Amino acid sequence: MEIAVQLGLYETIRQHDVTFEQYVDLHNQRLKLINFQGNPVQAARSSVEMCKRHGMGKIITTVYREDVPLFCENGFILEGSIDGYFKGKTGYCLSHFCDPSRGMSNQLKEEDGIIEKSEGYINQYAPNGIDKGFLIRSATLKDTRELAVLYDKVFETYPTPMNNHEFIANMIKSKKVIFKVAEYNSRIVSAASADLDHELLHAEITDCATLEEFRGKGLLSELVYHLETTLNTNHYITLFSLSRALSLGVNIVFSKHGYKFTGRQINNCHIMGKFEDMNIWVKRLIPDYA
Repeated sequence: MEIAVQLGLYETIRQHDVTFEQYVDLHNQRLKLINFQGNPVQAARSSVEMCKRHGMGKIITTVYREDVPLFCENGFILEGSIDGYFKGKTGYCLSHFCDPSRGMSNQLKEEDGIIEKSEGYINQYAPNGIDKGFLIRSATLKDTRELAVLYDKVFETYPTPMNNHEFIANMIKSKKVIFKVAEYNSRIVSAASADLDHELLHAEITDCATLEEFRGKGLLSELVYHLETTLNTNHYITLFSLSRALSLGVNIVFSKHGYKFTGRQINNCHIMGKFEDMNIWVKRLIPDYA
């Protein structure tokens, strides 16, 4: 796997009628607009200026419903939604393509076919459906080097430097990410994580990886089940995942667990050596949270 030498840069932008945070994501060549307060029109326009200034190809942001038309009037498009993202309220996934070519995908027909096939497996997951030779457990700091080796073997490139054990260690230490792993003969052969937002009570299921020789054995489904169990216990409202749009297996996994397909982010991540479209899958754990 190629190592990203510099991940990116967090910046706080303060203007007379808006303040917002942004993440300049160098590896994925995108700007993420985060947590703006004030004038949404100015936030949209300023982020476009920043995107061009930094030479990024795309802006991504998640906003409340009332802000959607204001952003769309300034060149953003709606790519999907996440039910319950804002502590029970729906978040809308918007994008602006500073590089117009970044907004074009010639694989939509094939990706739509994968969604159709995946939705045929809705709610078909049954727990404990794996061979007894596998052990599912939470990862600890002692596992970071082995996890880094796993991700290095599975991915040619990845949106974050998961082949760096120190990076993984910092994730675990932050208490903002939890990992579940599958072991076979005391060796980690599959892993997945949940990226936690303690304030908004949502979590992203991500960093799903299985060694090639252990695929097709239901390991990822079992890891997702164990992550969900932990998150349910901790009263998270909503779970979501951004899944590679051309990967049938991972999309089937989330459909089996009752996630709903709610959109697609075009050329969103640089993974496996190129930009790829990502499908948005959403599962609300607490329907009536208020």
